[in-house]
Amino acid sequence: MSRRNLALAFAAGLLLAGCGNGGHSTSIADGGIVVRGGEVTLHGNGGIEGRLDAAGDLAVDGHAIAIDPAQREQLKQYYRAALAVREHGLATGMAGASVAVDSLKSAATKVVGGDGRQADARLEAAASRIRQEASKICLDMQQIKAAQDRLATSLAAFRPFSGIIGNDGTGCRDKS
Repeated sequence: MSRRNLALAFAAGLLLAGCGNGGHSTSIADGGIVVRGGEVTLHGNGGIEGRLDAAGDLAVDGHAIAIDPAQREQLKQYYRAALAVREHGLATGMAGASVAVDSLKSAATKVVGGDGRQADARLEAAASRIRQEASKICLDMQQIKAAQDRLATSLAAFRPFSGIIGNDGTGCRDKS
């Protein structure tokens, strides 16, 4: 297994451990977004806290915010993308666990003198699943960023949260 694939497997395992904790919460952007149950909590500038639900309702520091239908749709997109990060993070972690298991199988096969080619092929397929799942997280983060940018211009109450995901904060860079 290449060092890159091993690093991916390790990172995915850490992601799985963080996402699968007993509190069932996921932290995104260094805690700027926290997904717990069916609620998304936003931590903005100056300690301002926002809560967003599946219906697209937004409360800032405990006060419901009046929104129009277009803003509601943007808030729903933000919400769905934040939940998708959690789901895809769990899937990435599961793929990482699969790589770890396949890596051990491959090593064991080689130690006992067996043909490791088939095990290596399974290992590469598992590593490919990690890359596929991680790319879904990139798309989710891009959706959060797009919704964040639209909301920051259309909804004044959302502006304290406009910097949660920065210009390069999606974690996705062109690898070419």
